[in-house]
Amino acid sequence: MTPVVKGIIILNVVFYIGTVFIAPGLYDTFALHFFEDPRFQIWQPITHMFMHDSANFLHILMNMYVLAIFGPPLERWMGNNKFIFFYLSSGIGAYLLTTGIDYYDYITWTNEAIEAGVTQAVVDQQLFGTISDPNFWGVMVGASGCTFGVLAGFAFLYPNVKLQILFIPFPIAAKWLIGAYFAYETIATLGITGVQDNIGHAAHVGGAIVGFIITWYWKRNSMDKYRWD
Repeated sequence: MTPVVKGIIILNVVFYIGTVFIAPGLYDTFALHFFEDPRFQIWQPITHMFMHDSANFLHILMNMYVLAIFGPPLERWMGNNKFIFFYLSSGIGAYLLTTGIDYYDYITWTNEAIEAGVTQAVVDQQLFGTISDPNFWGVMVGASGCTFGVLAGFAFLYPNVKLQILFIPFPIAAKWLIGAYFAYETIATLGITGVQDNIGHAAHVGGAIVGFIITWYWKRNSMDKYRWD
């Protein structure tokens, strides 16, 4: 395993153990809140990438598995420093797309409520009170945006590598398997599936888009010539 990938996995495990078993009170501090929420802190767009659902161990397990499998080839190609930039940028992309969608919903909901005669004070109380929607107002945690950036970068650099997954008896090229996964996440982000869940589909799409763009740009502009390490 490459050094940066190993370090990221260790950091995620430390955050998980620390906020789940040692100091649960820090979970709310490091998880990402909507920026209009009074619980929002400036460091949360970064720290949320290393946080995972305390009630779902598979959340961190699957993210770290994807990173361990697909991250090292990218790190070797990019170099350590560029991979760090790539990884964090994918996470920021996930945050920006999710927040952009949330902000649109926030403005729409607020305007509709005020036009219906609801006072601003009541609107503020309801937004952060008992009627809050967990899919909208719940905290954002996880490395999924980062790992989707890794998947997108891998599919771009190694499109014909055959991948074998459970329950499918034949290998599938990375470009088709990861591409299909991205297509599903895009459809889910648009709400076309009709499935209500607590998965940050927009974060997956945002991370994948940023990861793809960065990888495409670096490959197009002679990565080896401008390595940072």
